[in-house]
Amino acid sequence: MNAPRRIPIFWLLIIGVISVVTILVLAGRMPWYSTQTPLELLPNMDNQFKVIPQSGNTFFADRASVRVPVEGTVARGQQPYALQQGDIDTAELVNVNNTVPNTPFVLARGQNRFNVFCSPCHNYDAKGMSKVAVRGLWLGIPNLTRPETQALSNARLFHVISAGQNLMPSYADKVSPTDRWAIIYYLRSLQGVEGVASNVNR
Repeated sequence: MNAPRRIPIFWLLIIGVISVVTILVLAGRMPWYSTQTPLELLPNMDNQFKVIPQSGNTFFADRASVRVPVEGTVARGQQPYALQQGDIDTAELVNVNNTVPNTPFVLARGQNRFNVFCSPCHNYDAKGMSKVAVRGLWLGIPNLTRPETQALSNARLFHVISAGQNLMPSYADKVSPTDRWAIIYYLRSLQGVEGVASNVNR
């Protein structure tokens, strides 16, 4: 009876090395660089006729990708915020007609919206030491639980969220007025203070 043929050790080593390299490449543990054009099975997925943010666009005469909204138009479902960053005194007068109650549901909604829109910079505890701030060495992000912020009125906080402040952009187009009040209520719970509606008479 013939003995089964054995695979030479050399081929076993070759197969083992190829297997290890393949596993490392697929697992992302070993980089794999190539100067050749990759094989595109669906080229229309990579080369799409679309606007790429902050890049030139030959379709328009000014070569700008981001278009300025038509003057006087408002997107559906949006409530534009009429005040500018410097309209602080007016904000203390305007942003006091809050009809949103401070309930557990509203607080939970405020926590959800705070975690989505505010925590990337201000952190989940509102103290400003988020991973983005620490890694980017952003020293200008304030601690929202400090006494100076606690002293701000709810109307002023609503204004800051709506119009922006310093490096912080406006969130009026991203967060609805109701959610802005919910965020303020949740922030007050993190601060441990109730806050005042407005400082207009102070």
